[in-house]
Amino acid sequence: MLEEMIRKFRDAEGRSEFVIAVVCDIRNFSGFSVGRQAPEIAMFIRKFYEKLLSVYFTDAVFAKPTGDGLLMAFRYKYDQADLLSVAESVLRQCQKAINDYPTMFTDDLMINYPLPERIGFGVARGTAFCLYAGEEVIDYSGQILNLASRLNDLAKPGGIVVDGAFLLDVIPKALQGDFHMEEVYIRSIAEDSPHTVFCSKDVVIPESAKTPINSHTWEKVERVVPYGQIRKVSSIYSIQMPVEPAAKDKCKIKMSWKSIVNPGHLTSIEVTDFSLIKDAEGNRITFDLASERERLADEELKSDSEVTICVHYVAKIVPAKAAAK
Repeated sequence: MLEEMIRKFRDAEGRSEFVIAVVCDIRNFSGFSVGRQAPEIAMFIRKFYEKLLSVYFTDAVFAKPTGDGLLMAFRYKYDQADLLSVAESVLRQCQKAINDYPTMFTDDLMINYPLPERIGFGVARGTAFCLYAGEEVIDYSGQILNLASRLNDLAKPGGIVVDGAFLLDVIPKALQGDFHMEEVYIRSIAEDSPHTVFCSKDVVIPESAKTPINSHTWEKVERVVPYGQIRKVSSIYSIQMPVEPAAKDKCKIKMSWKSIVNPGHLTSIEVTDFSLIKDAEGNRITFDLASERERLADEELKSDSEVTICVHYVAKIVPAKAAAK
């Protein structure tokens, strides 16, 4: 296999093409992976990729896995009619895949465990560099693919985010009512000035994506706690913060540990249900450790196994006059 790849690289040539780039991602895949055996995870991903390409996106000229997602490219000619035709097909299939996903594997008897509940899509169009050998496409690269990936990051809790440069008129008229416009900031692409995107109705853009990226710095507080201590905490766990966080959506909490089930792997889960508290004791973040403990139960951790609780946050900026007082 490696020799074949080397041969292709030796014969490879490059060209620029007009493509619609689509990145699909499985939402809350990290949470789904906790406590799962590697074969179960691999089987689900394989079946999901296969279903996308064999049923929904049969016109893709290229596809490659991106971990828990899939990057696809759809070629179109420098022709308005062809662009509109390809765009309509791509967006309709994105919507169909989202609508079908809850029951996509209902009849698959091999899958007898709960699956992640939603999927998201990031869509952009423009020119990309195509590396090819003969009739075979080896890879695509370029900013348009990176943009589609960044837009996919915004498609939460699920849905479709389309680049503003895609143009509203390129979205089929029958689908335009399903999208609304947002102004967002995108890391490495639009950090200081907002970027226009079109979001499907189920997408919720967080407040943190609506402020310039360079206007704040992410900091972190870490606590390393033995699993035995976590088991003793009855309910609420509190983390003292050095300063007041700017807002709840500018706080991210993760718990991570070295997996016993899959040796050599670092497993992590995101804590989404937490509270910010400011009182006489200072600034704290609290969350129900009992509910998170249930997610750890299948990991077969030992009492002395270390669990790292990490809070990434943006500090609240205190106006100069207020600070002087």
